[in-house]
Amino acid sequence: MNFKVIAIIILLSLCFFFGFKTISSYRNETSNQNLGELKILKYLPRDNKLLFISNSQSSDIGNSFERNFNSKNIDGIILIKNSILSYLGIDIGENKLEDLYNNELTISTYNNNKREKDDILIVLKIKPEKNINDLLSLSNPIDQNDEIIKIYRENKLNYLNYIYKTNDDYIIASSNKKLILDSIEASNNWPETKNNFSAEILRNFKNENNILFTTKLKNNLFLNNENNIQANEDIIATTLALKNKRIIIKTYVINNKKNLDIFSYKNLINQNEINYDNYKISIYSDLNSSIKYLSPLINNFEKRLLEELNQYLTQNILLLNSNQDWIVVLENNHQESSFINDIKQLKDFNKYSLEKNDYIYSVYTKDILEEEEEIIKQSTYKDLFTIESDKLFMISNNLIKDGKTNSISEKFFELNNKKGANDFIYKTFDIKGLDSTETQYLSFLKNLNFMFNNIINFSTSEFKEISKQSIPERNPLIYSEHKIEIFQ
Repeated sequence: MNFKVIAIIILLSLCFFFGFKTISSYRNETSNQNLGELKILKYLPRDNKLLFISNSQSSDIGNSFERNFNSKNIDGIILIKNSILSYLGIDIGENKLEDLYNNELTISTYNNNKREKDDILIVLKIKPEKNINDLLSLSNPIDQNDEIIKIYRENKLNYLNYIYKTNDDYIIASSNKKLILDSIEASNNWPETKNNFSAEILRNFKNENNILFTTKLKNNLFLNNENNIQANEDIIATTLALKNKRIIIKTYVINNKKNLDIFSYKNLINQNEINYDNYKISIYSDLNSSIKYLSPLINNFEKRLLEELNQYLTQNILLLNSNQDWIVVLENNHQESSFINDIKQLKDFNKYSLEKNDYIYSVYTKDILEEEEEIIKQSTYKDLFTIESDKLFMISNNLIKDGKTNSISEKFFELNNKKGANDFIYKTFDIKGLDSTETQYLSFLKNLNFMFNNIINFSTSEFKEISKQSIPERNPLIYSEHKIEIFQ
């Protein structure tokens, strides 16, 4: 998926839905329609790679935006809005976007075999009294509809090359003239040529206001899709909503043929609402998938230690982190847990143990003298702690207090028991309060901030993901949720 296209979609959604300087009171007759009933759907050709659709009311979200953000923030949005419109080739001049837009929008992309980048098709409804002249500020006004107009601005970029206005007040703009012709043909043959996402809108998302559809896990920015298997007919659906100063992004893998719909996730999500005692990171997964979430928070010794541990562990672990403190919890099978004696990173460490309440507490320490540039220095290594019982084995870089040992055990078995006998993939991620721009798994936020020169600052306050796949099913359950802060 072209990152620039995703960035345009995210920013255009900001522009159209809460980037207005003034609030329009205009409401059209379709304001109460669900997404599946919008007439704009008839203008979508089939076989699109990506589809964003919205019926959000500019007046509703604009009011929310003005309540939560200051004038400097709004000015930043307006600057980005104008920049993106210029990149697309649109020049609204003295017009205001909120006075043009009539609460229906789709953005879709299509393969272009002749060019490396995908073609884009934007369809939006404008108010009856408005026309192409208001969007392009043309020196030679266009009076008639039903004519495909070439967009050309000398010495300026324009991703969109052609534009067209229908008799029912829809603007169709594209980088490829053929896509506009396909759009017109699709509308003439509606509903026989329904878009490939129309059924999913009606089935699962008719009550949503903003939704993004894609068809490839590897091209989705919001899913950590490592080790997940995707069926060819899977669809990835992402809903976007603005709540206070946050964009709430929820992503689902759905499959109409396999009865894998949004309702399949309700129990799975509710089952994983666990209180983690203020841990910023709580992950139930294989250790290899978990280490990267700690990378910005741990030292080199701890990173090498965890990487070496990963060579010995084949089962799912529970990883907990608070600030610089981390805990790895695994089931004690008394064979696998003996790996601790073979860890090279602990060579020459001294071990001291103490038994209490059926738990064996151990500490590994190393304090030596080393010669550096003919000077004798004391080198102190980070202590390592373990706790072992008949059922569990814990490894930590801090001494776990007595009172927390039982609660951590409960957390582990609560998650471990949810993994069915036929589940070969079962992972849960719950990440809170991290600097997301420095983490690998949310690098798209860093790219967004860079792309827009931090005029709009995106950061994440919370990230969740659940993935589950069983034998013999070929379709995974994958859900993610991002809470993205704006201007924090």
